[in-house]
Amino acid sequence: MKKFLFHSQKYFYLAASLLLASGLPSYAQDAPQLRLGPNLLNNAGFENGTASWGIAGNAAKIISDNAHSGSHSFYYNNTNASQYKMFRQKVNTKPGQHLYFSAWIKGENVLHPTNKAEGASLFMESSANSTHLGGSYPKRLTGTFDWTQVTGEYTVPSDATTTTVGLYLRKGVTGSVWFDDVEVHIILPDAVSAWLQYPNYRGMLAHGDMTPWVCQLRIHKQDDWKPGSLKIATTLVDNHGKVLLEKSTEVSVMDEKARITIQPPPNLPVGKYTLKQVITNPNGKKELQNDYSLHVIEKMPTVYVDSQGFTILDGKRFFPMGVYLGAGTNGEEHLQRISSGGFNTVLSYSYGTGKDAETFMENAHKHGLKVVYSLKDMYPGKHGYKENAFDVAAKYITLMRNNPALLAWYTNDELDSHWMPYLQKTYDLVQDLDPNHPTYQVQNKTEELENNATVTDILGADPYPVGSANLSNSSRQTHSVQDAARGTKGIWIVPQLMDWAVYRKDNKPHPPSLDEMRNQAYQAIINGATGLIWYSYYDMQYEKYPRDKSTLNMDLFHRRWTEASSMAQEINGIVPVILKNDKVPLVLPTNAEVQAAAWQNGNELLIMLANPYYEQKSITLELPKGWTIKDVDQREIKSTSAIGKVTFTLPSVGSGVFRLIKN
Repeated sequence: MKKFLFHSQKYFYLAASLLLASGLPSYAQDAPQLRLGPNLLNNAGFENGTASWGIAGNAAKIISDNAHSGSHSFYYNNTNASQYKMFRQKVNTKPGQHLYFSAWIKGENVLHPTNKAEGASLFMESSANSTHLGGSYPKRLTGTFDWTQVTGEYTVPSDATTTTVGLYLRKGVTGSVWFDDVEVHIILPDAVSAWLQYPNYRGMLAHGDMTPWVCQLRIHKQDDWKPGSLKIATTLVDNHGKVLLEKSTEVSVMDEKARITIQPPPNLPVGKYTLKQVITNPNGKKELQNDYSLHVIEKMPTVYVDSQGFTILDGKRFFPMGVYLGAGTNGEEHLQRISSGGFNTVLSYSYGTGKDAETFMENAHKHGLKVVYSLKDMYPGKHGYKENAFDVAAKYITLMRNNPALLAWYTNDELDSHWMPYLQKTYDLVQDLDPNHPTYQVQNKTEELENNATVTDILGADPYPVGSANLSNSSRQTHSVQDAARGTKGIWIVPQLMDWAVYRKDNKPHPPSLDEMRNQAYQAIINGATGLIWYSYYDMQYEKYPRDKSTLNMDLFHRRWTEASSMAQEINGIVPVILKNDKVPLVLPTNAEVQAAAWQNGNELLIMLANPYYEQKSITLELPKGWTIKDVDQREIKSTSAIGKVTFTLPSVGSGVFRLIKN
């Protein structure tokens, strides 16, 4: 069932047929059919030597005997695996711009001694002064290969001051590589995009639900449009094509956003329907056509996502406070500890196809835990699977779909857009075999989120900021998920429990402290998270790289788990307020460094605050009307008031709730 299509997905149609025909994912994308602005790079084909590119000394050179186009290319030969160089150009961009970037690459003996996935590629990344804000790192090319295009997409962070494109061999890689025809383009938005915001969950409606249907529009006026309005023709037809409703609406082309409400016909029988929408521009040309699938059912599923993104479990809102499990941590001892520690959900990488899966589910249920069951590895080309991967997934969906511990299906762990056809197939499989439980996907590449949103019910990101200069990536990525979800999906963020030093040999140990865990949780909730699934319980056992018996430290684990439990209990204390979702708007200063949002709870106003920085920070707000401060200092948050405004000051990575009372 396809309800809407984001612009960045247009180029997946051809890729989908090729992938499904081959049975294995390809790592070279087809050129996207996007509306692109001009190339933002200078000397993109190296015809002017090294001009505009950061190429120090004799690290690499421009050659004239091998090129993809023109007569020159950039050549780099690395014979020393310990040498790691990147060749960059600054790009003139603005925060929030969505970019398409690409390069043609040729390689000879491009190899990493231990990691076959590492090779030659390009990247885009941003920084705010000296703080790295992350980036987009497409798949690498390895071995010996002729000219091959590598592409990616990247959204410039809201606080970025510098953005660069870079060419490189990944760390530890040796070999010869040629680069040519490097491009960075702004992806121009579609003239009109539209989506069905309600009914939001798979187009499902309970029989008798007369809640108005809501369609949202985003409009980008085109230069060649005449003055006037967009005309929106909406038609509801039943499964036999009979017209049940018709509505015409006009929206000014000067509006950037529009909201169309449709009153459903009374007493729609149980069955399937199609809501057809045609949008015509002022020139009389059809600009967009969408068909939304609707399904009237006797009652809503056991678990689904409501119109505000909250998980509904057995008719009530539920806030997942979960942890990831792994090998050796699936036993009943661990499940009991997790439940006692204030967590209510587990996601195990071992299940899947782990031994005694039903016993694991039974033990989770025994200890009051819900399970997000993993299908993430059941794809052709992963873990030895071929086309039988979907048969295996179908087996486990059928086996577990009526299990009382089941909360959702985990269908994607950071797979990129090359896997979209398979992600779509698994999403369809879950909907066909188990209409009672949603799917959940997690992405670490923000440019992939809009694509993933079309093939899942719940969307997440894993910012993992601890070990960076600050923790602001938690807010940044949660906000990106919220944008991609467009008010139609659940948002379960994956905060960081693990220490990066467990994964990275050169990192100094920095296990997240209680303050850093609290801060991540508050940032995510402030920015729209409706669930938290922490990564990961099993990594907390290790103190450094590598993750094996030599680095196992159970004393450290128990100390860290005590702090994690303290954090979970604190968040559980505010969950009832979050689930009520009686939010009160706050007027935040532009580029505020402290994150803030407010919820009313009876005679109290709870202002949640989080300072992501490792130094004291403040935020000044207009005091919401009708509320007053009783206690000026609350835990670690201090306040001062003057002329209707309040300034909150928080210490390094400070966070928490500041309570106001009614006047």
